[in-house]
Amino acid sequence: MATRFIRSSSFVVALLLFAGPAWSADAWVPIEKRAPAPKLVLSDIKGARRQLSQFKGKVVVVNFWATWCVPCKGELPEFTKVYAAYRDRGVEFLGAANEPRSSRPKVEEFMRDLAIQFPVWLEVSEQNLAAFGVGPGIPDTVFVDTEGRIAARIAGVTDETQLRELLDRILMEAAPSPAPAGGR
Repeated sequence: MATRFIRSSSFVVALLLFAGPAWSADAWVPIEKRAPAPKLVLSDIKGARRQLSQFKGKVVVVNFWATWCVPCKGELPEFTKVYAAYRDRGVEFLGAANEPRSSRPKVEEFMRDLAIQFPVWLEVSEQNLAAFGVGPGIPDTVFVDTEGRIAARIAGVTDETQLRELLDRILMEAAPSPAPAGGR
């Protein structure tokens, strides 16, 4: 059973999903059906405005989360492990936090407690989630390929195995084809 949280105004509603694991083959978007990732402009932890497009040419894993989300806290160590293994392979991770600018100290403490080393941006909205085809609950994860298109989506909690599987699949697409054997 997976748990998803939706925060609406001042309350949190837990939705229980009974449909097996959050990830399925349906999460994958075939190359011919991929659409460009929507524009995403948020504030980084220091307050500078950042854009998803700054990662052009890299595979980007965007994880939508919040400090108040219990399942998010449970899955973020998985992201930290996978980030350490993939950051030198042309992969960037982005923590897109559903937290207002005023929550910066709480987010920084959360990052320290979970040893999050990848960039975290603040002020994610339900509109941002909807634009990426996820939400309104979190956690959710979106994979953007090297061409800036959405390659996969995971609604709900994920884990290291699922992250690695999808990243390896995307990275194989981006790898150059081997030269034909035998010369000319």
